[in-house]
Amino acid sequence: MKKDMVNISDEETIKKIAYRKIWIRIIPLLFLCYGFAFIDRINIGFTKLQMSDALGIDATWYGIAAGAFFITYAFCEIPSNLVLAKWGARRTFVRIMVLWGLATATTAFITNVGHLITLRLLLGAFEAGFLPGIVLYFTYWFPFRMRARATAVIFVANAAAGSIAAPLSGWILTSLNGTLGLEGWRWVFLVEGLPACILGFVCLFVLRNRPEDAEWLTDEEKAVVAADLASEIAPVREHLSKGIARQILTNPTNYLVAFLFFTAACSNYLLFFWLPTIVKESGIASLVSVGFLTAIPLAMGFVGAIFVSWSSDALRERRWHLVFCFGLVAFGLVASTLAIESRTLMLTFFAVASFGTGASGPLIFSIPPGYLSRQAAPAGIAFISMLGNVAGFASPPLLGYIKTITGSLAGGVVAIALLAAVGALLAAMAFHKRAGNVVQTQLT
Repeated sequence: MKKDMVNISDEETIKKIAYRKIWIRIIPLLFLCYGFAFIDRINIGFTKLQMSDALGIDATWYGIAAGAFFITYAFCEIPSNLVLAKWGARRTFVRIMVLWGLATATTAFITNVGHLITLRLLLGAFEAGFLPGIVLYFTYWFPFRMRARATAVIFVANAAAGSIAAPLSGWILTSLNGTLGLEGWRWVFLVEGLPACILGFVCLFVLRNRPEDAEWLTDEEKAVVAADLASEIAPVREHLSKGIARQILTNPTNYLVAFLFFTAACSNYLLFFWLPTIVKESGIASLVSVGFLTAIPLAMGFVGAIFVSWSSDALRERRWHLVFCFGLVAFGLVASTLAIESRTLMLTFFAVASFGTGASGPLIFSIPPGYLSRQAAPAGIAFISMLGNVAGFASPPLLGYIKTITGSLAGGVVAIALLAAVGALLAAMAFHKRAGNVVQTQLT
């Protein structure tokens, strides 16, 4: 008996050491990489403050250009994840990062809105699969009980990147404007695009595809991690013999999770694409000040992703945490439209919405690996991401059109708040019948 207890204790110690090594080797690098991915995706929201006037782009065309990214991004999600499953993360990530970095940097040399839309389409195609690829990659390294926290770090990178990009872009727009004959908005694309190319090659040399490939894990540590991950693989059931495409397309839970991601994405891109404009139109003339004031509510997404994902993992609960997040989004967005006379109150309510938005992402993407089979996971996660990212194309152009017609974004903000309220209801009701039982099974 004592011998068994000693063995169990030794195994737990080895497991803790192994996961600590994995965390240190993988998470900080991917945090940095996804941070730059998000900066390069949303920096068009800051360059708009100069670029729109310089190139004669109105709000509608700006929205179309911002959303164009998500057309190719959505269609290339599944192929990219299938390539990752076949080629491995190292080669897939270097291909994604180098190409998107070059596309972003090339945007510095556009001369009209057609060029902008073309490069946004290319950027979407090149970056496609990075987020679902990371989510899939985590399933090779972390058990279910750790995945929300690991995924949360990536979404923290999302929020952190936004809060850093805001003042950084404001500073570049002002301080580098005219340097070497280039306007400040062109420098934003150059300075924020080229680091991705470097980080792509860092991934190639630092990352390993799976635990068995990691020379920095001992044989004992590899064995413990392999056994831990294998224990989560459910027995193959009759329905899993169906084709993978049929598994994905006929599973209603995929559409539920995709809708929740769509809702969170609508709120996310409202904040990142339009909040700088909202802040500027509140009476702030300095672009540096616009950047710093925008960063305040965006930083709350960083806080939400950390604390809510930690609480969700600690309590082993997803559903009511999601209801809480979407409730905050709905409340914060509606309240922000009622507080336009007070910049402080308006930013406070946007911060509430940002907290809920940032917190929802890790919870949403921690769920699919819990019910998808190992065979279906690569395409299934990408399918959910593809559907959810329709928000990226639908939201910016719609908001741009609303602003062009009415002169205000209030109607669009309220529409996204209503969408978040529907998301809260679905998480509370539909999840209980469909995904809830699966998640509870995986967590107990």
